Amino acid sequence: MKGAVLNTEIKMISPDGHISAEISQSDGRLFYAVKADQQLLINNGTMGLVIDGIAYGNHVASLSILAKRTARTGNKVYHIYVLLLEEAGRKYNVEFRLSNEGAAFRYIFDSKTAQYVTKELTAFALPKSRVWFFERNSAWKLKSYAGLWQNTTADSLNTISSQGPVQGKPLLFELPGKKYAMLTEAALYNYSGMRFKALNNRVLQVDYTEKNGFNVTGSLITPWRILLYATDLNTLVNSSMINDLNPEPDKQLYTDQSYIKPGRSVWSWITRDKNYMQPEEEMKFITAASELNFEYTLLDEGWETIWPDKWKQLTEICSFAAGKKVGVWVWKNSKALREPSKRDSFLDSVRNAGAVGIKTDFMDSEAKELIDFEIGFLKACAERKLMVNFHGCHAPTGESKTYPNEMTREGIRGMELNIMKEPIPAWHNAALPFTRLVLGHGDYTPGLFSNKGNTTNTHQLALFFLFNSPFQCMAENPVKLLADSQFKPVIPLLKKLPVTWDETVVLKCSVIGEIAAFARRKGNTWYIVAINGSAKNKEISFNADFLKKKKKYKVIAISDAPNGGFLRTTSTIGATEVKKTVIGPNAGLVMEISPSGN
Repeated sequence: MKGAVLNTEIKMISPDGHISAEISQSDGRLFYAVKADQQLLINNGTMGLVIDGIAYGNHVASLSILAKRTARTGNKVYHIYVLLLEEAGRKYNVEFRLSNEGAAFRYIFDSKTAQYVTKELTAFALPKSRVWFFERNSAWKLKSYAGLWQNTTADSLNTISSQGPVQGKPLLFELPGKKYAMLTEAALYNYSGMRFKALNNRVLQVDYTEKNGFNVTGSLITPWRILLYATDLNTLVNSSMINDLNPEPDKQLYTDQSYIKPGRSVWSWITRDKNYMQPEEEMKFITAASELNFEYTLLDEGWETIWPDKWKQLTEICSFAAGKKVGVWVWKNSKALREPSKRDSFLDSVRNAGAVGIKTDFMDSEAKELIDFEIGFLKACAERKLMVNFHGCHAPTGESKTYPNEMTREGIRGMELNIMKEPIPAWHNAALPFTRLVLGHGDYTPGLFSNKGNTTNTHQLALFFLFNSPFQCMAENPVKLLADSQFKPVIPLLKKLPVTWDETVVLKCSVIGEIAAFARRKGNTWYIVAINGSAKNKEISFNADFLKKKKKYKVIAISDAPNGGFLRTTSTIGATEVKKTVIGPNAGLVMEISPSGN
């Protein structure tokens, strides 16, 4: 639909009609609202940007629909509305996309010259609810998304944190009727990352890291501001909207994607001892990776300083690993890679030595200059057919769809805190699948059996299956794991551990922060994985209706033995059966379900 008919209020709906949005102007001010099934999610939220000193959204002269169309991304359908606004002698666009999973919008200001952004006027006015957020009792935890996930009332978001009212993303709101809304962003490119400044009356104002603003070269296209909506946890976890709102990969840059291979990695840094990063020790880790059928090893901090001839030694390590069918990743502080010429020289040396991936660290910010660094780094690595793992960084916004050599990123409070005398509590783990991990992969580095805090061995094992990361890096020392007889019951599971999934079903017994329980399928094999985030026994029950009827399945179940080790049992199950089991405090459960005869 084309035209330029003046409207003071424009209504938009999702394909099934359950999600609706309105944009309106009143006395020149721009407002919007979002509803789900007639429940008002955002009421009279303000819109606009301050660019080059002009507050767009405060004096709108005209508002009209420029275009309306329907598009399909994967198996999801979107209604797209492109709005034309005129203000201060300038025309610009606001684009809305509504799917059955939620609503998203972005601002588009075309320009051939640089534009300076000092503030965003976008605000989200939420209903009364409980909200999940990550605590940030230090500036570093906000910038690197390293806080513990906990909940409070939406009214107290402006006072709950000792560091002030600014909160990171996402924010997950528990609505009446066990429904959920999540605020976040997608497609963060050529812009600063969005945070939320909590105000009174449950209003959240978009906030940037840069207090004095930032420059955008050429046309200004903000990331998508997204409100996901879900009628249950299964719908929330399976949302694809963040990914869908990102562009497809550049066909020239990613003509050959054969080097992009999800897999599991061993890692010596977190369990390091006096032999850490000695070549002979790293070769033991590589041999152990091969015995576990793991695809990778990660050489973390120290390989450049400990080895006298680092490039020669790295080449020899890579050659040894290749003989074991193991690929080598290397770590590098991002501060040494900010200058493109130094970055490119380093990447060339890494590629020539035979490594397959880079873990870069300590961006510790989502200011625009660091976002630009990350995207430039992904492009430079893609040109050299190298995979990437970002650490000390913000949470994902779907950029791995556009740059598929990003295999994982941190932006999560993970297992390394256990060696920093801030052990991860079980309830944090039980919240992650429904909060941070909804955004995308997280390099939590699970499986630190020798330093597991208040969790159990099976809790640690379950994290491998529960947490998404196409580069799944195991925290435990693999040499000691293979030599310890208590791990014998779970070695077969680790040897065929999937890192990507064909299907995920959130079990109905799940409760954020208390029980995280999934059924996940890889090929013909299903896994039931659950963790208890509480200090009490919890019953896990599920109906096996995801299995094919009239077939029997073999079940291998791993739970916690009374002595602290693993208890392995076998049984059979059918599609009509209901299984019940009790998981102890802070404990876990892993069940492998495969067709009988496999």
